[in-house]
Amino acid sequence: MNIYQSELKNVKGDLITLRVNDIQMFQSELKRGYIAYDLTPHTADKLSDIQRRKAYAMIHDIADYEGYPDDVKKITLKEQFRAITGYPKFSLSDCKKDVATAFIAFLVEYCFEYDIPFRFKDLTNTFDTQRQVFLCLVHKRCTVCGTTESVEINHEDTVGNGMNRNHIDHRNHRLEALCHWHHFEFHTVGAESFAKKYHFHGVKLKDEEIVSLGLMSWKQIREFDEEYRRENK
Repeated sequence: MNIYQSELKNVKGDLITLRVNDIQMFQSELKRGYIAYDLTPHTADKLSDIQRRKAYAMIHDIADYEGYPDDVKKITLKEQFRAITGYPKFSLSDCKKDVATAFIAFLVEYCFEYDIPFRFKDLTNTFDTQRQVFLCLVHKRCTVCGTTESVEINHEDTVGNGMNRNHIDHRNHRLEALCHWHHFEFHTVGAESFAKKYHFHGVKLKDEEIVSLGLMSWKQIREFDEEYRRENK
């Protein structure tokens, strides 16, 4: 059975009303006949059920891609994480929230570094969204679905019609990597609706990051800087 987080809504005698964090999964267990549950007080600094499930899902994706059993890969990944961060031994059953957050961040970075496909669902609830957008730009993955097919750079601050797209200072725009389908959706529904649906915004990049992505050359950057100097005289 799953572990749920819940919020107490009402107490009347020995009857209580709780709001659980995953009603669909809870209803699925009820249909299978599970009607008795153990209740324990929530500790705010302990990892959430969402974090636990995300960590195990990512471990499975990594293990499956690299051809290892999940339990074997979990051990090696935790050892690598501890060697890098200095964290002591921990368990994903009851570790603190900050450890789980750092471990999930390590797993996400690992997947990006080694080009391992993983499920993007609910990533915004467990990982730094701005970092996710940046990594997707660097590794040319769609920020919404994670695909590496037909990935395009989108300007969230939309480049208007009639503008010369070959003469744009990309440093002045929030950028995000989107596959062709989600790029089309962005321009269909508009920036505000798109951000509300997927819960992220583009990021502005540093000069060296812009150059490394091939969006501008150092020559173009110097030319824009010279234009700005002339305009401000």
